[in-house]
Amino acid sequence: MSGSDLRDDLKLDRELDAATVLITDAIPEVPPPPFLRERLLARVAAYEELKPLAEVRRSEGGWRNAGAPGVEKRLLYHDRVLDRTTTLVRMAPGSCLPEHTHTDDEQCLVLEGDISWGAASYGAGDFLVMGKASHHPEMRTENGNLLLLVAGHNEFSHR
Repeated sequence: MSGSDLRDDLKLDRELDAATVLITDAIPEVPPPPFLRERLLARVAAYEELKPLAEVRRSEGGWRNAGAPGVEKRLLYHDRVLDRTTTLVRMAPGSCLPEHTHTDDEQCLVLEGDISWGAASYGAGDFLVMGKASHHPEMRTENGNLLLLVAGHNEFSHR
């Protein structure tokens, strides 16, 4: 682009800006009807009332190593007042979690796959609650899994 072309483009931009100002200044302001303001304020209030405390979309990343090979976690929500978290845990086929003791109650819903320890075995749709101070031996998955955990301070909450 030559210097002359650039000057022409800049002049045209200034002329278009000036024309835009003239056109918008020529349009008289029309106040919205009273019902429209009320309707808008009602919609804003309804949104604020239903606004989620947390929102995590499936397309967002957030998976992190959970401290064991083949095991990842994704924090969904941390209630700082109750010090409780909602976390997804994903275990690759054949992976395991080391033995551990729960420092608070833990709710677990098996969303996909399997999880087992000792003679206990759980599959998709199974739900269990482990009490505070309960001890887990090593936990394994044969086919991999996806777990939803709701717990107080535990091995997945605050790492």
